[in-house]
Amino acid sequence: MSDLSNELHTQIQYSLIEKLSESERRYRELVNSLREIVFKCDRLGNVNFLNRAWTNTLGYGIADVIGSALGNFIDLDDRHLWSETLEKLQSGVEVCQKLRFYHQTGVIVWLELSAQSQSETEFSGSLINISDVYDELRLRKHAEALLKQTNEELEARVEQRNIELIQANHDLKVTLEKLKYTQAQLVQTEKMSSLGQLVAGIAHEINNPVNFIYANLTHASEYTKVLLQILQLYQQTYPVPSPHIQEAIITWDLDFIQKDLGKVMESMQVGSDRIREIVLLLRNFSRLDEAEIKNVDIHAGINHTITLLRHRFQSESGNMVIQVINNYGVIPQVKCYPAQLNQVFMNILNNAIYALNEAIANLSIRQNSQSQPFLPTIWISTEIVDKTWLNVRIKNNGLGIPNSVISKIFDPFFTTKPVGKGTGLGLFISYQIVVEMHQGKLTCTSETSQGTEFCIKIPI
Repeated sequence: MSDLSNELHTQIQYSLIEKLSESERRYRELVNSLREIVFKCDRLGNVNFLNRAWTNTLGYGIADVIGSALGNFIDLDDRHLWSETLEKLQSGVEVCQKLRFYHQTGVIVWLELSAQSQSETEFSGSLINISDVYDELRLRKHAEALLKQTNEELEARVEQRNIELIQANHDLKVTLEKLKYTQAQLVQTEKMSSLGQLVAGIAHEINNPVNFIYANLTHASEYTKVLLQILQLYQQTYPVPSPHIQEAIITWDLDFIQKDLGKVMESMQVGSDRIREIVLLLRNFSRLDEAEIKNVDIHAGINHTITLLRHRFQSESGNMVIQVINNYGVIPQVKCYPAQLNQVFMNILNNAIYALNEAIANLSIRQNSQSQPFLPTIWISTEIVDKTWLNVRIKNNGLGIPNSVISKIFDPFFTTKPVGKGTGLGLFISYQIVVEMHQGKLTCTSETSQGTEFCIKIPI
């Protein structure tokens, strides 16, 4: 019984030894497969164990190193660090230190040592080739740099493409604006040219017969006076006319004719003077013979424009009259393009009249808290500013222009009037005339329910 027990015990020991050997073999294979160096040393720093990474990294054979001091393979300048590391390990402190080792070929290799005490007589650790880490980091950084560069190039291309698209869009907008501007200029130029020729032609055609009438009215008045005097002499000489003459005098009311005929001639004279004045105004307003820049009386141009628009000062409803208040300053003649500047006055006054007619049509919202009557009014003032600018201000007390619209009023073809009431060119052309032709300024300020003011500034 005792022999059987001993035999079983022996078999178990052999089995355990085989298993331990197999486990140790697997452990050694695993350790040898590692890239970093795995080592064991005694307390004095003599090498007891190394894996294959030692030979792969430093070139020395493992059998030649076992039993040797690890410090023998460390660079002379780093051996004091190794001595300090040994002292820490001997005192039980875990250490991590970068050291320079000699390769078998004499080349210096940087290794990072990590070690800790395993027992009172032994410590173990690892040595990692820092250059491999650096190579990996360098490759990673290089890949990151390439990726960053590629992203930057893509972003730059996208940004460049966006810039090109924005520029193309801007160029397209500029081209469209130029086309709109050119179209507006052509339309307005043709319109004003035709209108100017028409006005000048009408004025010329009217002028000849009016001059004929005007010149002969003086003679007709004199002849009428002579005939009336002869008639009076005849009545004094023959106070009792024949019955049929007396009957004719009563029938035709000769006394009334004698009294009224002078008045008729005077009214014909006034009408003739008015026609001549209008013809002169039409000729001055069109000014086809004054296309060049010249010194002119601005007040005369404004007054001519007001006279031509006088028929519109009666409101459309017919129950109110738009009053015009002039506050002219003392100004010299101004060098300008007369016909074009008259056109500016005409456009702005036309808009003022239209705004006041709208206000009259909406009288219910024009009454203030004191219920004062609304008096449609246009104020026109002129003054010299800083001795270099002529200011012409044209203000009305209409409904005003909304803030959402006021920034667009000088755009071509923009209008708030109903279809058929406006073309959207008046203020646009006025702006071009003042700003581009005269290097001046045209501004508009407006307050809802308070009115609108245009300021024309012309350099003098």
